[in-house]
Amino acid sequence: MRRPRLVLLLLGALALGCSDKPGQLAGGGGASGSGGAPGGVMGDHWTPSDPMAGGPPPGALGQGKTARRLSVAQLRRSIPQLFGGATWTSGTNQLFDTLARTLGEADYVQVTYDNLQPNPLFAKFMDDMAGQVCGKAVPADAMQADPAQKQVVRYPMDVDANLRFLRLKLHGILVPEGQTAGLSGLQKLFADVKADTNSADKAWIAVCVAMVTAPELMSY
Repeated sequence: MRRPRLVLLLLGALALGCSDKPGQLAGGGGASGSGGAPGGVMGDHWTPSDPMAGGPPPGALGQGKTARRLSVAQLRRSIPQLFGGATWTSGTNQLFDTLARTLGEADYVQVTYDNLQPNPLFAKFMDDMAGQVCGKAVPADAMQADPAQKQVVRYPMDVDANLRFLRLKLHGILVPEGQTAGLSGLQKLFADVKADTNSADKAWIAVCVAMVTAPELMSY
C-alpha cells in the first residue's frame, strides 16, 4: 500500500511545480517572472534584423585573389597572337627570351619561381615592347587589304567603332554598338595625338600602346 501512496505524492508535487499556461514559469502567476517579461514569459534574445542593412560580415572585405601581372611566358605566347605574329625583337633576338630573367622569369638555376610583382623596370620594358609591337602592327594594317586581317586599325574611318573593337580584343570588355562607355580617355588620346602630329597612324599607335600597357591587359 505504500507504493501507490508514494506515486500519488510525487504526482501532486509535480502538479504544484508546473503552470497550466504554456511558457509561464513555475510560480510565475504575477505580472512578471524571472525573465522580466509580462506574465512570467521569458524574454526573447533573438532580435529580427535586415541582413542587407548591416553591410558585409566582419572579415568579408579584402578576401579573395589579388591581381597579378602576366608572366613572361604568358606575354611570350599572347603578344604574337594579338598582333598577327608580330612580337618584341632586337634584330634576330626574341627579347622575351633575352630579357626573361630581368622581367622575372625563373631560370631554375639561381631562381626557381617567377617574380610576378609589378615594378618600374618591368613597366619600362613593357612600354618599349608595346611601342615596338604597335609600331609594327599599325603600318602593316595600312598595307592589308582584308579588313578582317587588320590587327589594330580595323575601322580607320570610324574612331569609336575601332576603339570598341580594340577594347574587346585587348581588354575583353564589350562596349555595345552605338555606345562609348569607357572610351572617353582613349578618344581624347587619339584626338590629341592626331592634332599634334597630323597623323592618324601615330594616333593609333599611341592608343595601342596605352591599351597594351593598361592593367586590363597586363594583369589578371
